[in-house]
Amino acid sequence: MTTTLDTRIAAVGRSEGSRTVWGRLLGPIGGLGLVAGLIALMVSPAGDDTGETPAEVVAYATSHESWNVAILLFGLASVALGGLFTAGLYTRLRPVATETESVLVLIGGIVFTLCFALCWILWMAPLVDMPDEPARAIAQAEAYLGYDDVGWFLLGTAGVAAALMIVPASLAAMRGGLPAWLGWLGVVAGIASLGTVAFLGMFAWVAWIAVASITLLVARRG
Repeated sequence: MTTTLDTRIAAVGRSEGSRTVWGRLLGPIGGLGLVAGLIALMVSPAGDDTGETPAEVVAYATSHESWNVAILLFGLASVALGGLFTAGLYTRLRPVATETESVLVLIGGIVFTLCFALCWILWMAPLVDMPDEPARAIAQAEAYLGYDDVGWFLLGTAGVAAALMIVPASLAAMRGGLPAWLGWLGVVAGIASLGTVAFLGMFAWVAWIAVASITLLVARRG
């Protein structure tokens, strides 16, 4: 009876340990997946300009059909990837972050994830669903150019939200043992994220998420 009970307790312990390891892995995996996916799209034909006229938009949609689907799928997947990273970051920083920092990291991460995903969905969904009939395609392309700026607004908002997440996370991480120079670089990256629409800010938060994910991955052994 005692042996059976000990065996069950040991099995429960192993199960809980396995869940803990996977829980700590999911955050870094989400962050690195988000960064890898974005970089892959930026260096691929998917990063081509859609054009400034309805005819150019239709031509882009026709010549980039597969890439448009890939971007749309990435936009949908980024909800899960960003959510995993935000949850992992929030959980790991809770012991060293103040209540205000924890709230800012969580809110910033959620808003960043949603706005980042929505901008790609808004940009790509109409291109994936471009009509075959030329007249209807031109009309849809005209409408697309009309709300294209909404996508840029969402991307800019994602950058502001990234800053809201990065700055307090970097400050909290320094109290948790992160080297001061790396933490202050994180603060600088957070401030630079405010310029996401100018692309400099995008590179800042992409680099920060990559470094933060690697740090979380390595620190899990500590």
